[in-house]
Amino acid sequence: MELIHCTKDEARFARKTLVYKIEGALDGLEAENFLNSLLAAYDPGEAAALVLCCEDMPYLTSSGLRSIMTIGKTLRRDKAPLVVCGLKDLALEIYTSSGFATLFPSVATLDEAREIVEGAQ
Repeated sequence: MELIHCTKDEARFARKTLVYKIEGALDGLEAENFLNSLLAAYDPGEAAALVLCCEDMPYLTSSGLRSIMTIGKTLRRDKAPLVVCGLKDLALEIYTSSGFATLFPSVATLDEAREIVEGAQ
């Protein structure tokens, strides 16, 4: 799994938003690194939201879900939304069947994620 900071995509948001792309599976081997990287990048005084682009993430495991939950709770505490976009196939099925879509919105595109983030102002 590779976590890519997408600064070019961040410029599309009116609010200060961190955008990260996940390439590869978010499994038990990668979940802790993923979590630590995002928590280190997130500054509640700076970022108003976090968007995870997952179109290149084929699947995720319970460890990956747990990492997303931890990040989401941290952002929620600071009243900053977490939005997941681009989930497909098995990753989308795992995310929705686990109930995560009711906790942290999942949308198809970055433009839809922008609408949610900017609507949360």
